[in-house]
Amino acid sequence: MRFDHERIPERVVHARGSGAFGKFTLFESAEDVTYAPVLTDTSRETPVFVRFSTVLGSRGSADTVRDVRGFAVKFYTEEGNWDIVGNNIPVFFIQDAIKFPDVIHAGKPEPHNEVPQAQTAHNNFWDFQYVEPVRNLSMTMTNLSRFLHTEATHMFMWTQSDRAIPRSYRMMQGFGVNTFTLLNAKGDRHFVKFIWTPELGVHSFVWDEALKLAGQGM
Repeated sequence: MRFDHERIPERVVHARGSGAFGKFTLFESAEDVTYAPVLTDTSRETPVFVRFSTVLGSRGSADTVRDVRGFAVKFYTEEGNWDIVGNNIPVFFIQDAIKFPDVIHAGKPEPHNEVPQAQTAHNNFWDFQYVEPVRNLSMTMTNLSRFLHTEATHMFMWTQSDRAIPRSYRMMQGFGVNTFTLLNAKGDRHFVKFIWTPELGVHSFVWDEALKLAGQGM
């Protein structure tokens, strides 16, 4: 509750982003897993709004920073509004929700100078992850596996990959955060995760491109 009520200027999660209105048209009924008309009635056109954003930067941060991209799809159905939230990476830094304020506070910019913006590359983040210093470049990943938060390791590897600098929101894969319980007309229950795959394919910037587009000097 304390974290939810935090409203420190320029330190709100997902402060920087873009949005788009559109419509959802169903091509094939999913009546085998649900009786919800939005996913079974192929004659419907459902208005939607999609929010895309980086996670850690302020409103003034660049769009090409190395950061997780979040999104939310709001379906304005005839039965009511339905929100599905997700990220462009299928795993996350934590498994215990009580650690969420900790990982966000660790990743946010330094409070005295507001840098870096969204890059998650300062000491606070590494203190959270707690990687032993590399003193020998020949050390293997086995030698680097002493962490306070071992569950963060997988996500860390994703954020250091090209997935953290997508070329466009139209070229970004999306993975729903929540697992939904859906019922079909027979009352059968199914656990469902939603995944978005772009028709243009998944493409990313190279690091040099991302830096230059963010305003780095030559």
